[in-house]
Amino acid sequence: MSRIKEVLSRIENGTTIDTIARELDMNRSTLLAMIDFLVDEGYLAGVGCSCSTSRLCEQCRGANAGPEMAMYTLTEKGMGMVERLNL
Repeated sequence: MSRIKEVLSRIENGTTIDTIARELDMNRSTLLAMIDFLVDEGYLAGVGCSCSTSRLCEQCRGANAGPEMAMYTLTEKGMGMVERLNL
């Protein structure tokens, strides 16, 4: 499986950036560059945290959440790539 597909699959499952980097033995900065590429190519989209009731928003407000906190979701294009993995 390619690194890009592995990253997309883990993001789809809600895995954090730090965990993905550790599991794939990647530098965090390399992973962030890959995520920027995936956003630019339309596989991922940034997600804002504007509600007050979801579990994800509770994580946004957690002790480790700073202004650099970012969340991502797979686009239709990204989901298509992950689905092809599972065939």
